[in-house]
Amino acid sequence: MQSLLLDEIGQSVIGMDDQWRITYWNRASERLYGYSQAEALGKGITDLAIVGGAEPSGQSPTAQEIVDTLARGRDWAGELWMRRRTGADFPVHATVSPIRGRHTVPVAVVAISKDITDRKHSEAILRRLSAMVESSGDAIIGADLAGIITSWNAGAARMFGWSSRDAVGQSYRLLNTGEASGFDDEVAARIGSGRFVTGVEARWRCKDGSLIDVELTVSPVYGPDGAQVGASAIARDVTEIQRLKAAAAAERERLLAAQEMAHVGSVEYTVATGETWHSEEFSRIIGRAEDAAHSRDSMLELTHPEDQDPVRQVWKSLDNGADTADFEYRIIRADGRQRWLHSRVRSVKGPDGKPLRFLDTVLDITERKDAEQILEWQARHDALTGLPNRYMITEVLQSCIDRASRPVVMFVDVDRFKLINDGIGHAAGDTILILLGKRLKAAVRADDTVARFGGDEFVVVCENLLMRGAKELAERIRECTRRPFEVDGRRVYLNVSVGIAAAAADDTAELMLQGADLAMYKAKSAGGDSSAVYDVRMTGRAVGRLDLESDLRLALSRNELSLDYQPIMDVATEMPVGFEALLRWRHRDHGLIMPDTFIPIAEETGLILPIGAWVLREALRQVQEWRSSVPAAENFSAAVNVSGRQLVAKDFPEIVEEAILFSGIDPAAVHLEVTETVLMDQPDLPKETLQRLSRLGIGLSIDDFGTGYSSLNYLKWLSARTVKIDRTFVEELGSDPHGATIIELVLGMAGSLNLDVIAEGVQSKVQLSELRRLGVRHAQGFLWSKPMPPASVPSWLTALTAGNPGQKPSPHVR
Repeated sequence: MQSLLLDEIGQSVIGMDDQWRITYWNRASERLYGYSQAEALGKGITDLAIVGGAEPSGQSPTAQEIVDTLARGRDWAGELWMRRRTGADFPVHATVSPIRGRHTVPVAVVAISKDITDRKHSEAILRRLSAMVESSGDAIIGADLAGIITSWNAGAARMFGWSSRDAVGQSYRLLNTGEASGFDDEVAARIGSGRFVTGVEARWRCKDGSLIDVELTVSPVYGPDGAQVGASAIARDVTEIQRLKAAAAAERERLLAAQEMAHVGSVEYTVATGETWHSEEFSRIIGRAEDAAHSRDSMLELTHPEDQDPVRQVWKSLDNGADTADFEYRIIRADGRQRWLHSRVRSVKGPDGKPLRFLDTVLDITERKDAEQILEWQARHDALTGLPNRYMITEVLQSCIDRASRPVVMFVDVDRFKLINDGIGHAAGDTILILLGKRLKAAVRADDTVARFGGDEFVVVCENLLMRGAKELAERIRECTRRPFEVDGRRVYLNVSVGIAAAAADDTAELMLQGADLAMYKAKSAGGDSSAVYDVRMTGRAVGRLDLESDLRLALSRNELSLDYQPIMDVATEMPVGFEALLRWRHRDHGLIMPDTFIPIAEETGLILPIGAWVLREALRQVQEWRSSVPAAENFSAAVNVSGRQLVAKDFPEIVEEAILFSGIDPAAVHLEVTETVLMDQPDLPKETLQRLSRLGIGLSIDDFGTGYSSLNYLKWLSARTVKIDRTFVEELGSDPHGATIIELVLGMAGSLNLDVIAEGVQSKVQLSELRRLGVRHAQGFLWSKPMPPASVPSWLTALTAGNPGQKPSPHVR
């Protein structure tokens, strides 16, 4: 019976003989340590490794201590750490007793232990809570139902000056000033009903007699039986906060007075409630009654229609977490007057980082804006004639270049104008310049820009004008100036010299103006009253050839060479089928240098071979990356320009094959483009090279077709796949039937030789329509995109696909 009882109790009972071998092991021991009775019996207590060591050194009783206690015939009781079979340490309360007297059982020592893990955990929590209470900067005070203080933490001692010994046992009225009996009754009533009291403010007395403002949180305290036994209060010293609030209120009054004097209004928007507060000056600025509501929506109603979307975007950024916003916009007041406002908004955020309020300071800047517009107009226009000045015409010209709108610039200079000033006076000369400006505007096209460059020099900028049209316009300008000018009863006759410059591939506005100026001086040197066209030999503007060659040798190692990509489009669907890689040199000193400037140097010096190998490798790698990662781009082709010098190089096929293997691209997607004129200059192209390229599966394209007068037999011998119609024929579509005739002939020839055709330089919908009518399948040009850096291609493709729902990029034929 005793054995059964020992097996069923919840505590571990272990019996050991005088050699500390286990002779008894109850079921609770099995559950506690994880060893069965069969595993434990006969083993030494140390053999099971159940004595743990989790306590820090010096805090756990040693086995020797227990042995010594038992040797003195005394029981040992205490806490120690044991270890389960799993290796986990845990605390127990144990009693180890020697067996006294003679017994028939082989037991010399009995160890009874109980797992106290839960108790230890609870004690640790209580210790942490106690430490938190003591370390809190707030006063935490407990009292019973009679109002007698029962607990007083270190924060209370620091805040009020009484120690815990002084305060505990005293009535809570120790803190009262005697002016808050009604407040005390209200708090007591709410606590008595079991409710919490939060955010209440009171004024309490300190030991030294001083008064402090506190913010209270009071909660009921319940005993074990669930009955309320008292209350606990957390008091926070808000004396400084209250002082700052009072100071802020006074400061606000001063601010409103200052705003009224400075004509600055202010508005506060509360996010949670949508409520607003505004100053009187704000109402005056926007022209509404002082008591009118001024929500964000009502302000948008006042905002000028052109400025409403930008204002919405500003407020959206603030709602999404922006700290500040600084913006200008126009409003239209009820009286119809337009005013310019400058708003500076600051976001006040909560602990979670979300905006709570917006503080908007509004300044009426109408007078400043009016003055700025006048100054801006004066800065960009000639004071005498009212025409655009040098600064503005340079901007206009550069904009035309950036848009690739084929600009032409003309420099117009009055011949012997000094004679007019000297003969009839500067005032009359100024009148002539004003009249001349008006005549020039009447002579040019409506979209052309006429500017006074300075003195008696005028500049005309024209877009989309071929050289023939430019010469005709220059003649009209000269004709309009030959008619006499009526000034102060006199008839004055003028002649002008006109210099013409058309945009080159790498031109800037300054270079074009310089070229037109040089051409104008050439016309003057020929006797005046004439026009001249700028020739590159007139100026030394190009970078010295020797310097350019030296820098080109370092361009690859300096990472100055890069590739832009222009899409090749399906004419029917206007979706891309591939990209042509175009080489660019961004010189660290001279900026962008276009290929037609440095490629001839590269070919003559042999630098085209390493540069061409890099271009081929990089272009195929980039296009294959798009084929692999961009949706619906898996069939894109890669067109790469190669020079005649590359084609005759013995290792060119190996370079092409290595680039294909490096990129992993399908050889059928690779098109090597060679201009027709280069082919004519290389009559002895090695047939073996062409055959090896053909066996690789790549395609050969003839670029600028129609300019080199190649024979059909030559095209067939080259095993070409594609011909690219030169842009000069495409430009004539819709305006000159000759262009369409040439393209029809090319299409007929291509059809007979089973060649694909790509039209280059498409810039207008009219040209696109003509190409569709003629049956051209593929094209490229600024109508769809300029050459763009590789980083811009994925977003361009995404935007194009979004604009053509249901359409996908098409595979290139063959």
